[in-house]
Amino acid sequence: MVSALAFDLGGVLFSDGTEEFLEYLHRRLGVETARAAQLLNGALGSSYREGRLTRNEFWNAFRRALELSASEDDLEARWIDRYRLNEGTRGLIQELSQHYDVYYLSDNVPERIEAVERRYHFLRLFKGGVFSHDIGVRKPNRRIYELLLERAQVEAGQLLFVDDKDWALVPAAQLGMKTVLFRGSEQLRHELRRLGVLRSQRG
Repeated sequence: MVSALAFDLGGVLFSDGTEEFLEYLHRRLGVETARAAQLLNGALGSSYREGRLTRNEFWNAFRRALELSASEDDLEARWIDRYRLNEGTRGLIQELSQHYDVYYLSDNVPERIEAVERRYHFLRLFKGGVFSHDIGVRKPNRRIYELLLERAQVEAGQLLFVDDKDWALVPAAQLGMKTVLFRGSEQLRHELRRLGVLRSQRG
């Protein structure tokens, strides 16, 4: 029986800002998408999301690797600005919070969280959660999921995890969590009703 839920942020509660940023780099600056994606999502981006690189170190290395003239501040602003709130997901979380403890589980960096929190005040939606930059590991490292369970104080089978990346759901399922692959707020509402987590009279 589900007693708690956890949500990824980028691509679930927010639009996938990284994907939109990659599109901007390609369309406006002529950057090869695959190369930029490797930097953002590969070893360099992981080091930043795991708190092993500072904001300046990351963006300086990113600029140098792609030979960009844009400033670090401009690149960061354009990356963060592409994270827009999904009102449908927010509404679902608000409904669920009336009956369950709801947490976040997110690969993230302090600067992005601070900026998005100032804009949307989203942290109040959650009881708590885990950010990769706080604990030094990111998905799909098994440890980040174990820490989520510790903070939620539930058994794996009592927690349902929602993410828009299928690979991020694999370790959660291996630990025994229930999982849902996010494809939109209405699809998620349907899945939660199918699983008996969200009842028709609740929404």
